[in-house]
Parts: sequence; C-alpha cells; structure tokens
Amino acid sequence: MYSEYFEQLGRRYHGYLGKTKMAKFVIAGHSDCPYFARAELLGDKLSINLPDFKLHKIVKTPAEWKSWLSEVCQQRGWKHEKSPLVWRELIDRGGKGVLIGGANEFQEYAQGYYGIESQLVSSDMTKIAAENAKIKTEMDKEDAEIRAQSQPVNVCITNASSHVCYALLNSLTRGDVLGNDVEMKVRLFDNGDKKEYLEGVRMETEDLAHGLLRGIKVETNITAAFKDCSTIILLDEILQGDKSKEEWIKENSEHFVNYAKVIDKVADKSVKVLIAGHGPNNFNATMMIKNAPNIPRQNFVALSRLVENQAKSIIAERLHVNTAGVVDLIVWGNPNGQHYIDVSKSRVHGYDGAIIGPESFSVSGPEMVFDRQWLETEYIELVKTKQNKAEEAMGHAAVLSQAFAINSTLMHWCNGSPSGQMFSLGVCSNGWYGVPKGLVFSYPVTFHPKGYWCVVQDIDLSEEVKGRILETIKVWLSTSLLKSYQCTFVIKFTENII
Repeated sequence: MYSEYFEQLGRRYHGYLGKTKMAKFVIAGHSDCPYFARAELLGDKLSINLPDFKLHKIVKTPAEWKSWLSEVCQQRGWKHEKSPLVWRELIDRGGKGVLIGGANEFQEYAQGYYGIESQLVSSDMTKIAAENAKIKTEMDKEDAEIRAQSQPVNVCITNASSHVCYALLNSLTRGDVLGNDVEMKVRLFDNGDKKEYLEGVRMETEDLAHGLLRGIKVETNITAAFKDCSTIILLDEILQGDKSKEEWIKENSEHFVNYAKVIDKVADKSVKVLIAGHGPNNFNATMMIKNAPNIPRQNFVALSRLVENQAKSIIAERLHVNTAGVVDLIVWGNPNGQHYIDVSKSRVHGYDGAIIGPESFSVSGPEMVFDRQWLETEYIELVKTKQNKAEEAMGHAAVLSQAFAINSTLMHWCNGSPSGQMFSLGVCSNGWYGVPKGLVFSYPVTFHPKGYWCVVQDIDLSEEVKGRILETIKVWLSTSLLKSYQCTFVIKFTENII
C-alpha cells in the first residue's frame, strides 16, 4: 500500500543522504506496546546492517504516553494517535523532521528504501513488549532512587525582576558559579505584582536545559524564599529620590534588618549572603551582621568587584591590554560611596613592551602608566563615569558587567581564586589596616577553594595610601548614621590609626 510512496520519499531524500551520509531515525512508544517492540527491533536491524543509519529510542510508560504524544505532535504540526511514533530527523538542517508514521509505515519505509523488513510474529511482539514494560519499570525505579539521593542546594535571588538577575541566571544554573557538580534549586523572590514577569523568567530558565538545575520557583513570601538556602544574592535597590539621606538610610536599615532576621531564623547556618545592589551596601551588610547572630559574620559580604573591574578596564584601555590582564588592583572602603582605588600594587600581564616573558610575566601598572597626575585626577573621574557612559550609549542599564561581577565573586568564594592574585570584597573588619572592628569595609582578599575568604594582611602601604584609607573611614563614620542605628564603635582618630 505504502511501497510506492516510500520509494518516492527515499529517492526524494537520496541527495540529502548523499551529502550527509547520515540518517537519524527516532522511534517512540509506550513500553508495553507490541507494535513499538516490532518497530524497535526493525530499527535495531537497520542500525546493525547500515553503518550510516542512526537510531534513537524514546520509551514512555502507558500513563505518560498520551500527553507526551499530544505535546510532540502539537509542537511539530503532526497528526498521529497510536504507539509507536516514528520520524526522521533532518540532521544538517534542523526543523521538525519528517514524519514516517507508525509501525506499519516504518516497515513499509524500510522495505521500500532499504530492502529490509521485519520477520517478527505477533507472539514474539507480545513477549518483547512485556519485557520492555518490565525493564522500563525497573529503570524508572532506579532513576527515582538516584534522584532521591540528590541533595541540591537552595539559591535565592531577591529583587528578581531586576535585569541583573536575568543576566546572571544562565551562568549560575550552568554550573559556572557554585561548581560544575553542584545541583541547585533556584528561588526568584520579588513583590507579588512582579509574579507574571518572573513566571516568564522561570520558564525561560527551564528552557536552558542545564543539567544541574533541579527546579526554579517564583516566591513572594520571604520566609519561603530564604528557607534552607545556602546562597542568597541580594539585588535590592532602594532609590533615594526626594528622601533625605537619613530617611533613605533608615529605609535601607529596616529593609535589610528584616532580611537578616528571616535569614537568621530559616536559612542554612552556613549560608553565603552577597549584598550586590546599588545602595549603601557596606551599611546594609553591617546592619545584617548585627541582626543575624546565628550566622557567621564572615558569611555576609558586599560586592566590590564591579568597581574593581571598571577600574581595571580603564587601565587596560590606556595600556592596550585585555582587562583580565590587569591584576591586584584594590578598592578600599565603600564601592558605592567613599572609596579609594589603589593601583600601587597592580600588575599588568600581556603588555607589549620592550621585555617579553612567559604568560606569567607581569609588569608594574603604575610604572607602565607613568603618569601620576592622570592616575590621581582623570583616571578617577573616568572610573566614576564609565558605567553612566555605557548606559547612555546603550539606552538601558549596564547589567552584564554587574551580573558578571556577582557571578565571578561567588565563583571565587565557592571554588577559590587564581593563585597569586588578590581581589576586592566588602567584609566585616577585624581591625585590619586600622579599620574599626565590626565595620564592613572593602579589603584586598584571596579566596580559598574550601569556600572562605582571607584578607591580605601583609601589604606594605605608603603613607599616601594610609591617608586615603583613613579618609574613607572618617567619611563612613562622620554621618553619625551608625550611632543612630545602634552600631556603636568607639574610634579615636590619631595619626597612627593605620
């Protein structure tokens, strides 16, 4: 009945096969279907006898079959109602493929095009179908047991309607950040009026099909969002607008203190919390530490990497090197407020100078710039305005750089930073370099592969750098905001505070 049709179909795609020398067929069916068994064995026979014939099998339980078949046919524009379903993939062109049909149509195709047919009788088909059903049940049980042993970590992102969240999800769920063997469940937290948008983000993240993602959920309840989390990324930004600085800081304090109390109560006790919005991050981190006594204070950090990367890129542009080639540049203080960019210890890799060395060879950043006045004036202004210029040129927020700063910081925090390099991070001071204990301050740090950071404490600072750091501390404390919000620090500013 179908022989002539399939002979014509075979001739139609003969040129295609001649070019690719590859034919891939997909046979799908439910596990206890005798006709699926017949098509499966015919496919196996073709695979054995034809080296360029590739076969893929999809086995579903009887309960799964109907909905799966309906979804596939709807996506591909086919009409088919029974098991099995056989089609041919267009390997070199993509697209929905060519529908063959069921078991009979597949047999006619194989006979008309390849001269091979199935000799399987009905009793054998029924026996093999029963074996298939048994194997499918055993495999599903084994798979369920493996999944039960999986213990994915919980990751929460707040202000998840932010485009920064959207930009960081791909790398995060792919395994680039927490580790390439760390399974995770992601929670997107935001206000209820953002739920529809976040459901779209959730669906698109699922469509990335990353193997480490074990679930993604939209949350509007903060307790449910933070419960048992091992990583929390806070993207919250409270705009100052027409508020006075005191009102703005008070609003930040109340917001992040509330977060801290919930985290202290329901999150994993070893949770890593990264404060990464554009607000007063050091202040917010300080307030969270004060109000989460059950979480180690070293587990709350504030993002410095964005300003650090921006500062590196300006140096790299001037010296005509890759931004990644500029290392050991330090941001002291509050990256979103008063801070000091210290290039005195910076090194440059890949500089095209008179001396050429191996990949590890580097030269002094200040010596290569060779313009101290530029470093103290124009350079600082270029760093301050870089993000605004980028956003004006694009017509939207510069979210890629912020997302990368977040992801790279977490990657180093969880897996360790490159040996011999230091990075900037806002951490709770233990008195290092004269900064008052308990104050969150951006320091040079290294990251250990076991998941903790260490402040680099043996840097020989010039008197100029010491003075600049002292200035940032004074500005930090002069607002009297810490005193207003029960953060008591007793400071005596002397010449030898550092």
